[in-house]
Amino acid sequence: MRNSIGSARAIVKESAEGRPVAASTGGFAAGFLTLPGISPTVPVQSVHGDDEGRLLQTAKLCAELVEDDELVIHDKTTARDIISQSLSVWASKHCADIQVLDKFELLASLDREAFGLDYDGCPKKKCLYIGFQSQQTTPYINVKAKVEMLESVHPGLGRTAVSFAERASYRTFTAFTPQVALHHASYLYWCGMDNDEDLKEEMKAMGDESERDEDAFLPSQFLSSFPSYLFSGEELERDVIQRLASSPETTGETARVILSIMDLIDQDAKLPYLNDYYGEHAYFSCYMGTGDDMLGRVLDDFYQDTCSGEYTDFYGVAEVAFNKRAFQKWKADMEKGFALYTQLDRLMRCIGDVQ
Repeated sequence: MRNSIGSARAIVKESAEGRPVAASTGGFAAGFLTLPGISPTVPVQSVHGDDEGRLLQTAKLCAELVEDDELVIHDKTTARDIISQSLSVWASKHCADIQVLDKFELLASLDREAFGLDYDGCPKKKCLYIGFQSQQTTPYINVKAKVEMLESVHPGLGRTAVSFAERASYRTFTAFTPQVALHHASYLYWCGMDNDEDLKEEMKAMGDESERDEDAFLPSQFLSSFPSYLFSGEELERDVIQRLASSPETTGETARVILSIMDLIDQDAKLPYLNDYYGEHAYFSCYMGTGDDMLGRVLDDFYQDTCSGEYTDFYGVAEVAFNKRAFQKWKADMEKGFALYTQLDRLMRCIGDVQ
């Protein structure tokens, strides 16, 4: 590994402080209502704006997220206070079991421009915008020992667990897995190609028929640095996983979590993406590797690249209409998304060790 995961995180921290990242907490905090992802001690900021009618309408909707005894109401409580408390208590309750994955803040605003991202959606849409912002607590999770143990107990179980971890992360907050690293590497180094043969053909088409440098970084070198189960292999069928769910200890726990993720995906569980916004998230729910691979090299170069691109520390932004039916549907959808992220956290603990 050329550089460590720690050095990559230092690069992106420096980048955020230098403000090339498209949106960041400090630069746009004045436009947000900042809500804690889990910790009740995270400060809460008010929404800035003079549309008191919209704020009151939003407060009435948000109050239905929680029970009456979960709100602290007094004579000086404002609509902003109710919005803040309601969303904070609600999100914290549904994400309280998350232990290893990146924490997040909910940032709410009546003005979509407060997110600092170019927008390509309906220009006249009036709604509550809620952004999911990384707290930049991304862990490195080494999956080598536990996945190989699962494979030894039942061939295919480790591969299945890795695959469903990736699927859950794509639907919530993406993990920087070897597959994701390969995707970024293909554009960082190989003109969009992900194998040696296509790369050679591309180079030939571009008129570069000279011999490649002996030290050139090739897709095959990247792939060979990882165990094969991180990229390929047959996945177990549901009935096999159901039988394994009654097994003791880690095997049974892993199978049960996979089944939970399957069920949530069948219910279309997901968290908001950056739909209609120009920007790519610069942070990840976790970094997944084996410790002796090329993940760190790609990660370092990816973060170097964020200094010149449209990157943001938001995972996604939800647009919530100001009517009860739409709000209730959004609430139900988000709770399924929170449940999926919680199950992903459980699965990462089953298949990896935080380092």
